Amino acid sequence: MREGTAFAVENGRLHAPGGGPICLFALQSLLPLLPAKERDLGTGSDTDWLWRVHHAQCPDPKGRVVWRIEEGSGSKETAPTPGIPAPVAGDLIVAIEQVRGRCTSGMKPGMWLLLKDSSLYFPQPFCLYALAAVLPLLPAASRPLAPDDWLATENAVICPDPNGNVIMRFTQANPSSAPDGAVRS
Repeated sequence: MREGTAFAVENGRLHAPGGGPICLFALQSLLPLLPAKERDLGTGSDTDWLWRVHHAQCPDPKGRVVWRIEEGSGSKETAPTPGIPAPVAGDLIVAIEQVRGRCTSGMKPGMWLLLKDSSLYFPQPFCLYALAAVLPLLPAASRPLAPDDWLATENAVICPDPNGNVIMRFTQANPSSAPDGAVRS
């Protein structure tokens, strides 16, 4: 991660300027805070610890990336991002396969994200709750698996929202069959 890397959360959707990258592990440590900090619970800052939290750090003690959490920071300048790289063998693509209900975050079949090494790239806004369901599986799914590991045969994940019933599928990238728009410089 570079200083100035930023993303925004609005209405439960993560928006990454230029598509990313955002470190998978840093995002995983921030994710539990984001939906709660986005909401106005009507409690005073003196009674709720969450409103006093303005920083969170990546779990990597060697990298020690500290994120600042600001309300309404979407208008601030951020460092430019390189865009979404072309997927190569070994990368993971998480694609929305089906929406069996009504997704209030606007997820639709064909939307996707890319995991390249430990960096996530988002070509469109992505639902925080769907992201929370799939993030813990991605590090394991991107490595060689034992034949009896359930991830060796299963690669579908459902969003926790029972009204949306959004089904996501993560697959090893095959550059010749990447999602529309996945191959960009």
